Formats: sequence, structure tokens, C-alpha cells
Amino acid sequence: RSFHNLAPRVASIANIEADHLDIYGSLDAVIDAFREFAALLPPASDDPSESGVLLIGHDSAHRREVTRGLSCRVETIGFNPGADWHVALDPASRRVTVEHHGKPVAEFTCPMPGEHSAINAATALALADILGADRTASVRALAAFRGVHRRLERLGDRAVEGGAVRVYDDYGHHPTEVEMTLRAIRVHERLDDAGRLICVFQPHQHSRTRFFLDEFASAFEHADIVIVPHIYFVRDSEAEKQRVSAADLVDRLRRRGVRAMHLYPFDAIVEQIETLARPGDVLVVMGAGPVWQVAHGFMSAAAPSETVHA
Repeated sequence: RSFHNLAPRVASIANIEADHLDIYGSLDAVIDAFREFAALLPPASDDPSESGVLLIGHDSAHRREVTRGLSCRVETIGFNPGADWHVALDPASRRVTVEHHGKPVAEFTCPMPGEHSAINAATALALADILGADRTASVRALAAFRGVHRRLERLGDRAVEGGAVRVYDDYGHHPTEVEMTLRAIRVHERLDDAGRLICVFQPHQHSRTRFFLDEFASAFEHADIVIVPHIYFVRDSEAEKQRVSAADLVDRLRRRGVRAMHLYPFDAIVEQIETLARPGDVLVVMGAGPVWQVAHGFMSAAAPSETVHA
């Protein structure tokens, strides 16, 4: 709850889901924490420089519970036509249009694939607009944005016999992050036409893995092959560590028909990918732990002349 130490005038709550349940205990407690955060905003005022504003997800942030009784100005954003800031996306072209109360605000091509990237970009645009930024400058800035480290970061193409494998690195470690990222890659890379999506996922914390075992299993249905190393041990107790393992996740995935395996150490995973990878495949390495070493290890295993960086 360290975000309760902030003192914002303008704030955004994109979405609220169950997570960090080792701390909060339940989704209701998470929602309560965000309600307390929203209450920190100053009340609405005729003076724009002093008026508190909350921009909240129309359908994904439990907005009715969070905004009940707030004195600040509240605006919603989302793909729902009923949102104050209505966002529309053409997945094929990544063209995003934004309207505010039915009036066109901006149209731009989102540099990052996926619905979540479009909403993130539109939210940044809306916040800038609320703060008085020039819309043309905001759109220009979005067009120049090239992403951040370990968020759908394209490392490059690794040559294999007969072609190449595209490699991504991603920090996602919550089921929703996993699902959105895998879905975005599959659409963006047109993997329904050719190629497979190979995912190396390192679960982050035993408690999160145990709480969301079924949700993780569902999220990975967008992948063709999933390789799971040991769970990254962070702050859980030794007792919690004994309650779930990477093999449990692999077992759930196999029950759903996903080709999955548990491998460790990272060098063994790189060797397995060398054996599995075919031209046209896409490899995404996901997790908040040191699993990024697998992606970089696979890229560096090729001769310098065989690797094309993004």
C-alpha cells in the first residue's frame, strides 16, 4: 500500500485485479486499497490547476466501488462506447482512434501491438489532454514511442536452419498480462497462418502461482509450446514454497492440451529451444525474475553474422 503515500492531483487507475494476495488476502481488499488511493485526490474545482481528476477504466477497474463518494472529477476510458474517453482499435493496422464525449480527439498508429498497448497509449493521451498538453504534440510523442525494457521488447531475429526465429522479452508475470501479451504476439506476428509461439515462463512467487494456477493454465492456451523453469523464490515462506511447484503448472497446462515441459537450469532451456525452434517460430520469454537470460542466451548462441537485432 505504498501508493497511499502519494499526493496526486490527477491520477489514472487502468484496471484492478486480484494480485499480491499474500499481502492483501482478497480482491475486495485490493479494491478497498484503490478506493483509499482515489480518496487522496483533491475535490473538483473551477480552477483547473487545483481540481482533482481521476481517469479510470470503464469496464476493468471496479469503478463503481472505487468512485463511490469521491469529490474529485471522474472520467472513464475504455473500448466501451459508453466511456467518456472512447478508444477504438484496428488490430491489423494498430490504428487507434480516441473520442472524448463523442467528439474526435486523436487518431494514431500504436507502435506496440495488443489491446493493452492501445489502451495504455490512449490513457497517456487523455492524461496529457487533461493536463492541458497540445494534442498534436501528444500524438507526435506517441508515434515516436518505441516501448520500454522488457515490455513486449523485440530483441531481434535469430537465424536457424532455413530461416529465422523472432525473439521477444517480456516482464509479464500475472495471468492477465500473460494472456494479453501472448494474444498480441499471435495477432501481430500472424501466427495463425504459419509458425508457432514458444513461451518460456518463469513463475514469480510460489503464492501467486498457487493462487492463480488455473488462471495461468488458461492464459497459456495462446501458446503452442510452454517451457517452465523453477518458480522464482522471492519473499514467500519455506512452507509456501512446499505447497506448489513448476511441475504443478506444467501438469495443468498438459491437461488443457498445451505442449508443456519443466526444465532447469536456463542453459538447458536454451539447448531445448535450439532443438525445438523452426523457421517462422516466435519465442517469447516471460517473467519478473532472471528468466530474461534465456532470451539473451538464445540470441547470443548464434554466430554474430546469424543474428539480426531489432
